[in-house]
Amino acid sequence: MSDILERLAHPEREQERRKMSRMLYIRNVLNSVFILLSVIAMIGIGLSWGDVTPSWCLIIALIAVIVKMAEAALRMPSMLRKPQRHKRAVDDEEI
Repeated sequence: MSDILERLAHPEREQERRKMSRMLYIRNVLNSVFILLSVIAMIGIGLSWGDVTPSWCLIIALIAVIVKMAEAALRMPSMLRKPQRHKRAVDDEEI
């Protein structure tokens, strides 16, 4: 109920909410791809346990790690913002 009241009180924030939901959707897709690739790599490694591990399993595992790193980068919104150096300089002068 409070979410509905918050939306009614601040309609200007609706675009930010939609942006966050799109970001969450992208993160969920990346997480799903990571899990799928990891399971495929683990099954391939498990099936060839006694033998030499096939290189395709290692390549898929490496791609899974890269996908996870991309998802983790999306979790850090401060990385996506531009630094505000001017504001810091003004704050330091006030002290």
